[in-house]
Amino acid sequence: MLLDNRMLQLSSDPASTPGQPSRRISIFRNLHLFRRLVRRDLTMRFTGSVLGLTWAVLQPLTLVALYWFVFTKLISGGPGRSPYYVEFLIAGLLPWLGISEGILRSTTSLVENAPLVRKLPLDSGMLVLVPNATALIFQCVGLGIFVFVLVATGKSPGAIWMLPFALLLQFALQSGAGLILAATHVFFRDVTHIVGFGLSIVFYLSPILYTVAGRYEMVFAWNPLTPLLGLYRRALLSGIPGMERTAALPPMTSIVLLTAAAAGIFLAGSALMQRAQPDLVDLI
Repeated sequence: MLLDNRMLQLSSDPASTPGQPSRRISIFRNLHLFRRLVRRDLTMRFTGSVLGLTWAVLQPLTLVALYWFVFTKLISGGPGRSPYYVEFLIAGLLPWLGISEGILRSTTSLVENAPLVRKLPLDSGMLVLVPNATALIFQCVGLGIFVFVLVATGKSPGAIWMLPFALLLQFALQSGAGLILAATHVFFRDVTHIVGFGLSIVFYLSPILYTVAGRYEMVFAWNPLTPLLGLYRRALLSGIPGMERTAALPPMTSIVLLTAAAAGIFLAGSALMQRAQPDLVDLI
């Protein structure tokens, strides 16, 4: 693994020499380094690829085109199917792809970056935030393509100004979960299998493929992804005639609970990572 000059300089920091307390470099004190780590992660994902970063556009574009074809040409007109079901599906699916990718990659981020954890006076939590940041970058590319398609087909997205708020809550929520899982994964390597299985369950217990209604509505109400996806659909679909009810703003109580959950999970993950930090170098 190649380390850039900035990282090599950090490895020679006298504060990190044996026998002295390690001066950890947090994301809040070194945003420049965090940006370099994110750029490094983006570059390494497409190393050896002919198209390179073009895949960041092709992947979400292909996904949007695929779902448009399947649900408008192959299985359109099903019983009770909304004429805007594809838009409803994609508005929930794009955030889910960002969440699942961020959580899966951040779970193994410490083990995969073991040389950085061992050699640099680096806050290990920063390595967990990097894959979540890159996942949101790809998600934003997909959201941009989706908004472009909506406008090109004569549909107004709606309250698009709400997207930054939804993205911020999503980043805090999935990063907090990633911090907890990454720290746990160092001690128990079975966590990756549990996470993959758990995400499959969460997918079907979230309003991605269908709206939440009926006897199980209270079960979905406890899922923080329910109001989060509601915010995305409000931002992306509320301007389409006939979608006002489906893309209604979630109840304010659920938004407050989502904000509290995102902040609580992020703080809990940060505290767990700080507590586990002294043992990571020995166990990783």
